[in-house]
Amino acid sequence: MATLSKPDLDAFLRKTSIVAILATLDRYDRPYQVPVWYEWDGTHLWIVSKPRAEYVQNIRRNTKVSVCIATQRLPYVRVLIQGRAALIDTVEDWWPMGYRLAERYLGKHEGDAYIDKTRHWKRVYIRVTPTTLKSWDGGASGHAWGQKYIETAKA
Repeated sequence: MATLSKPDLDAFLRKTSIVAILATLDRYDRPYQVPVWYEWDGTHLWIVSKPRAEYVQNIRRNTKVSVCIATQRLPYVRVLIQGRAALIDTVEDWWPMGYRLAERYLGKHEGDAYIDKTRHWKRVYIRVTPTTLKSWDGGASGHAWGQKYIETAKA
């Protein structure tokens, strides 16, 4: 299995606008999954959320989480992070990350408008510290479709 190098992993996680899937455990210890925007700093994965979101309440009870980020088109790339989440309560200082996330996922104009409209809402940071981080680089795996995609992209 071809894995991403650390520089390629960091670049993928920092530049892609793929919505991640965050999995927590609900109060009955059942998996609870939710799509989230995220930011990667090279060590931790960060999420900004409303404090009353169900997945935030799940983290308050059990800090074990996993996050999956995967492309939907060739060459397939996927990253699985398993780790612990810490909640960092914020009220006013979430805006810089909020603007970066909104611009990344919505574009500059729509992103800024979204944050401007919701800026007064209370938010909490979720900091995910990976205990396991796995990646798969489908374009480097030697599959015929992966090679064809790479050659087409270079042309």
